[in-house]
Amino acid sequence: MEEKNMKKYIALLLTLCMLLALVGCGNTSKDSPTSPPSQNTPAPSDSKTPDTQPVSGDAVAAPDGYPEDTITMIVSYAAGAGSDLLARALAQYIDFGDETMVCTNITGGSGTIGMMECYHAEPDGLTMCLALPESYSVQILNGALEEDLFDNLILVASPVYDVDTIAVRVDSPYQTLEELVVYAKDHPGEVTIAGVGSGLNKWMAVDFMQKTGIELKYVPYSDANETRAAVLGEQADVLFSQACESKPYYDSGEMRILAVAAEERAGFMDDIPTCTELGYEFVAGIHRGFAVTPGTPDDIVDYLEAKIKEVYDNPAFIEYMNDTLGFNTVWTGHDEYESLARELVENFRPLLETAANY
Repeated sequence: MEEKNMKKYIALLLTLCMLLALVGCGNTSKDSPTSPPSQNTPAPSDSKTPDTQPVSGDAVAAPDGYPEDTITMIVSYAAGAGSDLLARALAQYIDFGDETMVCTNITGGSGTIGMMECYHAEPDGLTMCLALPESYSVQILNGALEEDLFDNLILVASPVYDVDTIAVRVDSPYQTLEELVVYAKDHPGEVTIAGVGSGLNKWMAVDFMQKTGIELKYVPYSDANETRAAVLGEQADVLFSQACESKPYYDSGEMRILAVAAEERAGFMDDIPTCTELGYEFVAGIHRGFAVTPGTPDDIVDYLEAKIKEVYDNPAFIEYMNDTLGFNTVWTGHDEYESLARELVENFRPLLETAANY
């Protein structure tokens, strides 16, 4: 090879080696902000968005052929009530692939009519219902439901614990819970308190009276919408309801919440004191969750529990529950949920005679 051509060949070879060296160092150098990251390098953990956050725990595969049709969620309460809001939120966020979940309201009997519709459905996992074990426990003690209900109805999971609140109109003379208590003690039976039906809300209102040492006149209404309308329309003085049902009026400034029936303040109402911190050991609420028909196969129950947990692990769902709807997000899985339901019956038993005679 001629000397001239040899020099060109060597120069070309050296240039190529330098380029390869630069490329090899470019993706690893800390001082090279313009270098693109390697496609095999995982993204940093804080780069996840709510839409892509992974599900916690092990994924559960869908049973063969399930679901083969639309899943019906029976809501045993009126549209706009707490249970209805939760069911529709779940239907919005849950992912069943090609199939969907639809909600249908079947009201009456303090929630028992819709629940029994699910109870007697085909055990194929295509019918679900809202499960309110606190409410069902009262119905069992009242004799409206069979004692063995919790031995048969399959409680799948609960993603929220909906705390009770004591609220008044914003123009009410009662600025604090203590003012209400002082007045009620001096005027027993004069102040009216609105609640839903003669079941759980009445029992918890009676328990509230016992814990505070006052006597109010409990006025039952058919659903949560009527109770709020009664207080806003000045047909009742005090609203006893769950936080999800009083929060919209708290946010709008139409109602003043005097206290939350919890041991700790609710994050979405952190300026509202708890009954406990005011000196009254009154804690009450509802584990709102979901159930399926007795006899539903275990693999379907496990799958549904996992899908609800997947929704619960979605930050967008948590934000919607807390900030928009006013639910305390607390996870209660299948086993714990069923144990809780059985314990509630015994926990509520001491109120049976008191509430019945009120």
